[in-house]
Amino acid sequence: MKVLVTGATGFVGAVLMPALVGRYGADAVSAFVLPGDKIPATWSTSGVKTLEGDIADTAAVRAAVSGHGHVVHLAGFISYWRGDEDRLRKVNEDGARAMVEASLAAGVERLIHISSVGAVGFHESGQPADETTLFNWPEDILYMASKRRGQDIVEKAVRERGLRAVILNPASIMGPGDHNPATPHNELYRRISRSPFFGSFAGGLAIVDVRDLVALILKTLEGRGRDGESYLVVGANLTYREVVRRISRACGRRAYPFPIPSPLLATAGHILERTSRRTGKRPLLTSAYGRLSGWTAYYDNAKSRREFDHTYIDAEKTIRDGWTYFRDTF
Repeated sequence: MKVLVTGATGFVGAVLMPALVGRYGADAVSAFVLPGDKIPATWSTSGVKTLEGDIADTAAVRAAVSGHGHVVHLAGFISYWRGDEDRLRKVNEDGARAMVEASLAAGVERLIHISSVGAVGFHESGQPADETTLFNWPEDILYMASKRRGQDIVEKAVRERGLRAVILNPASIMGPGDHNPATPHNELYRRISRSPFFGSFAGGLAIVDVRDLVALILKTLEGRGRDGESYLVVGANLTYREVVRRISRACGRRAYPFPIPSPLLATAGHILERTSRRTGKRPLLTSAYGRLSGWTAYYDNAKSRREFDHTYIDAEKTIRDGWTYFRDTF
């Protein structure tokens, strides 16, 4: 088996690549990366072949896919800022299209498209949504909209052109191994561990341990999952306040996660976005994310548990192990 992984230098790739090398050998694994990407320390000495290019560059993607029987499409971009609209479209939509075309041209045995729970609808009541829940995120929540359109491209190619592909929809990814200290959960570890922490978003979200996502990718490479099907990859549904409480327990620090009203955060985000138009700098908070902070978007993992015969890691362990990694790394 020869496997190509796109977006391999991110959090998931840093954990996935050593697992792939351990299972298939370095000669069987390649990484498609942006020019200048920093190679994660977890696999920099593993002998993995790196191929450089832009995920939306059809020619570069075709050249990278050629000769690989399996492709794990991790490349994606997360942002809730209108200033990133073009990049969201380029990476999450054009990138998916380029990967689909390249996979069809090369006749890959299986494409594993890593989407997001954000490409699936949610219930305002907080009832966990499943894979059949219709997409209902507002179009101005740009990240979700771009991931939905990217997933639509893959699903259409499965239906109409015979593409062999499985779609995994992970929740917010946590756990050990994130080598970027600026990601949201690492930033929470940093702030909560260094001083008393006050406040929390008012809503709730689904999370998943990075090790669970890697395990399901490996199972999909071995033939689990049905072509054309999507699978919610979710370890737990938690309020934001509970996430803060659990991180504070892991760190042994005090936290006071009183809920901050989402309209207040949305207004602050709107002001910061207006300021960013003058300064050209990325805002610390956006209006869209302020609105999102008050919503409870929970998801049901029954389908992935059943069809992958998978037991998810307990959220307490995910957060505790993530803290240990952060403490020992940064």
